[in-house]
Amino acid sequence: MSMQLKERPVPNGVILEMTGDLTYANREHFKTAVEAIRQKGCRHLILNMAGVRFVDSSGLGLLALVSQNFKLNQGKVSMLKPQSYVREIMSLANIPKLIPVYDNEQDALAGHQQAA
Repeated sequence: MSMQLKERPVPNGVILEMTGDLTYANREHFKTAVEAIRQKGCRHLILNMAGVRFVDSSGLGLLALVSQNFKLNQGKVSMLKPQSYVREIMSLANIPKLIPVYDNEQDALAGHQQAA
């Protein structure tokens, strides 16, 4: 299963709409898209994971790495609407400690404003 990624600019950041599986097979595609967004000077990357059905260990590792890369540039990564199965996998891997999880776009954007 491939992964579709679609960028949507929002105030102070970019929402990346993700559809498919975040797995070893798709990691380069995801990494390239995220890196391009970061290079453009994006301060806040919001990963909309509503369309993501599965994340494997390399996907989890990649999320942690992406979060660290943004923090190096005083940026931040948030997650939006992960499905319950994906949310469970991420909780087991302590990802929400690194990347806050929100249930709607307004909260994710507001979360960024408070942190600023």
